[in-house]
Amino acid sequence: MPHKLLVKSMPKIQELFVLAEDDQRLLAYRRKKWLRSAEFQEWLQEGALPTLSMEQALELYRASGGRDVAGFKTNTIEDIRDGLDFLLYDNIKLEGRFDECAAPEGAYRMAGTGKEFPSYLLCLSNPGLFAVWNSNAEGLLKRSGLAPAGVRRGPIGIRYLDLLEGLNQVRARSGRHDFREIDELAYQSARTKSSTKTAGG
Repeated sequence: MPHKLLVKSMPKIQELFVLAEDDQRLLAYRRKKWLRSAEFQEWLQEGALPTLSMEQALELYRASGGRDVAGFKTNTIEDIRDGLDFLLYDNIKLEGRFDECAAPEGAYRMAGTGKEFPSYLLCLSNPGLFAVWNSNAEGLLKRSGLAPAGVRRGPIGIRYLDLLEGLNQVRARSGRHDFREIDELAYQSARTKSSTKTAGG
């Protein structure tokens, strides 16, 4: 029975996986978030982190979608560098690193951030392996019927692994190359849903 339901829903799901490449809002979103990926990756290299400036950190924060700039500015550049080094290069498991950087009580949680900023940095560092976690990504999983049961409860690091599992299925079914494109799909899906809702009154 579950298999039949999956097959029945596939045409609708496939519509979610087609990027409207000529959509101006999508192109603007891509420019803001991913156009400077190569440059940002250079800043995030382990050897470059000790010289990361507050201006660069703010550019990363804004590109990630961060809105509490005043809150983020209260972090010292030393704390930001330490947090990025821990998130990207410490040898403990991913879920432990993510937990310490995204959970409210995390030792490396930065003011003005939540789960989106660390997940964006992970995606920048390795877009073939790590995905962005935001409300758009959760919405895409829900609308495609691929939302893992554990993504809304438990330690935030384990929930990130669950999210990755679901988004990996989206990537496999959509034929997309990396998780930057999945982030764009999630943005487009959220806008489409919003437009449909508005049109429906």
